[in-house]
Amino acid sequence: MNLNHLHPWSLALAALLALAACGGDDDNVVPPSTETTVALLPVLETANETGLSDMDDPAVWVHPSDRGRSLVIAAAKRGGLRVFDLQAREVQRVDIAYDGTGEPANRFNNVDVQYGFALGGERVDLVVASDRLQDALRIWRVDAADTTSPLEDVTDDAIGRTFPTRPDPADRVNASVPNPADGENTAYGLALWRDRTQDKLYALVAQNNEAVVAMFELVARPGGKVGMEFVARWQFPYEWKGQDLTVENDDDPSKDFSPQFEGMVVDQQTGVLYAGQEDVGIWRVNLHTRVADTAPFVQTTAFDAASPIARDVEGLTLYYAANGKGYLLASSQGQAHGEPPTLATPGRDDTFAVFARDAGNGYLGSFAVPRNPALGIDAVQECDGADVTNVALPGFPGGLLLVQDGYNDDLNNLDGEEAATNLKFVPWAGVAANFPGGRLVVDTMYDPRNP
Repeated sequence: MNLNHLHPWSLALAALLALAACGGDDDNVVPPSTETTVALLPVLETANETGLSDMDDPAVWVHPSDRGRSLVIAAAKRGGLRVFDLQAREVQRVDIAYDGTGEPANRFNNVDVQYGFALGGERVDLVVASDRLQDALRIWRVDAADTTSPLEDVTDDAIGRTFPTRPDPADRVNASVPNPADGENTAYGLALWRDRTQDKLYALVAQNNEAVVAMFELVARPGGKVGMEFVARWQFPYEWKGQDLTVENDDDPSKDFSPQFEGMVVDQQTGVLYAGQEDVGIWRVNLHTRVADTAPFVQTTAFDAASPIARDVEGLTLYYAANGKGYLLASSQGQAHGEPPTLATPGRDDTFAVFARDAGNGYLGSFAVPRNPALGIDAVQECDGADVTNVALPGFPGGLLLVQDGYNDDLNNLDGEEAATNLKFVPWAGVAANFPGGRLVVDTMYDPRNP
């Protein structure tokens, strides 16, 4: 069912904000919106990904000297990796390998970018992706001078697996069991953190189907290769507020749960990891102290009816502003789409919740990305991944928001079978200017190369 036909974006957003205003602190919410339109429109989109190729998580790489040559890198799962320019045109395609039976040997799930890694006597920029089928990380360096194939694979052949074990279902707290590399309980969500105080680069990786997040240090290896070393591991609850998160129920979506994490992002200045447990909410981990919060700072509507996010909570990204200000954006997929039965949460489906980046992470409001009829670009639905940069780029002087669209052109009537997916490009200045309450800013001072 396409809820766009039932709930115009302005009414859905007003309902969401009104509900939030009734259930939270007045300083942390936006009052009910009186606007009649919310024009956070996409202005560009990439080509369709279809079949085994499924567009998922994007990341922005900012060129060191010519911002017009900055790139968008995106994981396309069994379609490999895609590299786009700022006009949404494909620059490079990183294909996957196939096993001896002709089946895909790689599935790139999430991707992230970091700058200034010491490798072979120079500082290089890295792109890292989680490979679900190999249960490993795949690593590329970016050649800023190469305009046709900027990504060069520098993965150490002996990099090893991310999750050779998994919690024992009979005793998840105290025991583990060997974990086959079958693409099930393997590398999934991904975020990078550059600890400038120690000049070290870390990868945070979530384990598919498990409430586990692990931390690895990326290390330089001989021959210009990059490997990894295990650092830490966190295990989060498999039960929350009396609900067993491992229980599946295809007949009743309100009783269908999963303990897994996917969307993650690290605040590069504070070292705080934000990790989305899809059905539960967003947790914080202090990577300096390695201490995780004892509860998510925001829960999904499955556990808090007044919450601005409905499960699944997916892509997380940070917009940086001066003096510790800025915003955490969270994709609230909701469950309005797919084959019946579905669990609709009107006003929260296909939205992005915005939280303050500073202490407390107060909720500021939500927005959606509707269709742009003038350009013939459809709305964003069931967004899996997003990235935002404050950097002024050609065509996007106030910064750029990238969002994955799980149903490009609604080719299958949103029935759960994604006929096509892609990325949408949204000017951040448009988000800030049209956000209810005027609470968002445009601040281009933050430098991702020198955070």
